[in-house]
Amino acid sequence: MQCYTSNSNKVSKIVQWLFCLFCGVILCACNMTKFVPRGQYLLNDVKVHVEDNKDVPAVDLVKYIQQKENTEILGFWKLQLGIYNTASLDTAKWTSKNARKIGEAPVIFSPELVDASCTQLKRAMNNKGYFRAIVDTTMQVKDRKVNLAYHITTNEPYSIRNYSISLDNSELSSVAQNQRYTLVHNGMQFDADILNQERQRVASTMRRRGYFYFDQEMLQYKADSTRGKQQIDVKMELQDYIQMLSDEEKENIFRVYKIARVHFHIDYDPTRLPEDKEMYASSRDGYVFTWVGKQLLREKMLIRNCPIKPGDRYNENLVERTYARLNQLAPIKYVDISFEQISVDELDCHIVLSRGKLNTISAEIEGTYSAGDWGIAAGVGYVNRNLFRGAEELSVDGRGSYEWRQNGGRAIEAKVSAELKFPSAIAIDLGYNFQNRPDEYTRSIFNAGLEYTFKQPHIGLNHQFRFVDISYVYLPWISDAFRDQFLQSTNILKYSYENHFIVGLGYSGNYTSFRARQPHRSYWNLYYNLETAGNLLRGLAKPLHFNIDQESGNYELFNTQFAQFAKADVSVTYNQMLHPKHRLVFHTDLGVAIPYGNSQTIPFEKRYFAGGANSVRGWSARTLGPGGYRGNGKLIDFNNQSGDIRVNLNIEYRAKVWSIIELAAFVDAGNIWTIYDYEAQPYGMFRWNEFYKQIALAYGVGLRLDFSFFIFRIDFGVKLYDPSRLYGALAGSQWRTVANGLNWAEDMTFHFAIGYPF
Repeated sequence: MQCYTSNSNKVSKIVQWLFCLFCGVILCACNMTKFVPRGQYLLNDVKVHVEDNKDVPAVDLVKYIQQKENTEILGFWKLQLGIYNTASLDTAKWTSKNARKIGEAPVIFSPELVDASCTQLKRAMNNKGYFRAIVDTTMQVKDRKVNLAYHITTNEPYSIRNYSISLDNSELSSVAQNQRYTLVHNGMQFDADILNQERQRVASTMRRRGYFYFDQEMLQYKADSTRGKQQIDVKMELQDYIQMLSDEEKENIFRVYKIARVHFHIDYDPTRLPEDKEMYASSRDGYVFTWVGKQLLREKMLIRNCPIKPGDRYNENLVERTYARLNQLAPIKYVDISFEQISVDELDCHIVLSRGKLNTISAEIEGTYSAGDWGIAAGVGYVNRNLFRGAEELSVDGRGSYEWRQNGGRAIEAKVSAELKFPSAIAIDLGYNFQNRPDEYTRSIFNAGLEYTFKQPHIGLNHQFRFVDISYVYLPWISDAFRDQFLQSTNILKYSYENHFIVGLGYSGNYTSFRARQPHRSYWNLYYNLETAGNLLRGLAKPLHFNIDQESGNYELFNTQFAQFAKADVSVTYNQMLHPKHRLVFHTDLGVAIPYGNSQTIPFEKRYFAGGANSVRGWSARTLGPGGYRGNGKLIDFNNQSGDIRVNLNIEYRAKVWSIIELAAFVDAGNIWTIYDYEAQPYGMFRWNEFYKQIALAYGVGLRLDFSFFIFRIDFGVKLYDPSRLYGALAGSQWRTVANGLNWAEDMTFHFAIGYPF
């Protein structure tokens, strides 16, 4: 959802007021020691320097520092400290209370925490094999502020001279000595993290082979650094307490266990006593089912999504796969898997399931204002997550909008869509869109599709195959005035307002390197999409003797032209984590659509648009481009400002300043272009010697409110370079600066939206 306004004096006044407020905070931040007690010092700056080793990044050592300076934005601005310093000494005042609550108290320098940081840094270097590392500190004291620097000299690392294994079990020894998979080898640099990973590998392999009670904590390393200069011998062996166990106790640890039965405890609710409702039970082929009230899911569905099978060996991998499969079922909110030993070598598996909310209803409303045009829209959605008791998910959405235009025109639009997802990852969707502009036209769009989704969560990769994607655009009525004024001069508009079919297929995928276990590490997001339309129909046109439109020469299906094109999109986003609360986000979005065969233009529904809350934010939605084209303010600009090629380049700095509040600063670049030179879109065609001059630039600031389940976003975007001013009477005024005629009412745009732009 997004809404926007532009060309508003009120908005510019708000921006000026916010600017004054920020200036006030900056001035208060200048007196950073306002609340530092006498005789103490503000920890102003903390740095980590590795003096002699480029292989040890200083940024990786910051986490071992026990005391850090106040939070900084953009690497220098202590905004939260500045807010805190706006408080007065009278803590009873409302303004003082809130300034202290929102802001951040000054960090008071602690010599004890400096010593603790040195100890942690020394320990970290030892874990990486730098046993002779030296950690020193330097301090600069001025104006009751301390600038602290940690200086680390690593010296030469220790390497493993001889790695040996001494384990009192043949199976365990075989796993540990497997040269194909082992992470430790002679000659490598000593690294405690890698040694620990090797313990995890060995233990995990044993648990995959049925050794239920084996754990990585049963393994230990003994190291001897006296064998040679900067060399160390490492031996893997069983923990001392394991070696002292009796043969019978050792036998329990090194025993392969099998699954006797799998128990499903369905619809578990810890807040509800079992006696509240009658309990039921059934069993089949080693599976036992117990449930309360109405059974949530069919038994066959649960068995199909449970890789743990009665009679099989215990396998840790199958446990993880069962978690993943069951958690993907829409009606299930919570999954817990545990095991109970019932005999010498048998386990019962207990799977506890609790239901989520099976039916939900949502609603939204939004309003828009742009250049004198007002609009209101409302939507409602319904989701059933267990339609046939087989985890089928049905989603139904309805939306309606009404627009009042400055010129007296009206626009009505209504949409309804439905999607049915099956646990097999197959989905069927249907949709209908009705558009009515009383003075112009009436248009209906019908669509249907069949798709298959394949997920690889362990590597962060998802695939979506669109086997069938059908759209039918139907225009029962177009006014004569609209046809004469807009549809006679250009094919691009004419085709958009003719009945046509789009019958295509496609493939899309997305990848993320984000890992929940490492939320503060930098990561990539990649999205790509390929789709084609009309090829099958064009191949059947001659053999099946399709009709040919006499005017265009194109083939027709049921006396209606069909589109033929190819389209490709790729989007790359990189999140550079500067700090747990600060990150720099780089985004690139590229796309191209090429008509051919039975089409001279791309259907309007498949064309690109530029400007808006998720594009170049100095422009309102769909008001930028193509190329150097400048709209004339007429309604037809909605169609004319579309293209076949898209380029978006964005950089955004995001800083969490307090609780749910996040600030942002951004620079956007991009535009759209057409493949061919259309008369109605002058300067809009992509040309290699011109396109770089037509890349629009914008900058701005934003506010985000993070409510966990959704993010509310406000952005103020300002035009910096406007390619529509390259040509004609406005030539020479493309750079929008104060010295070059910057107009806040015209060149600034306000957006609000749900979610991040990328």
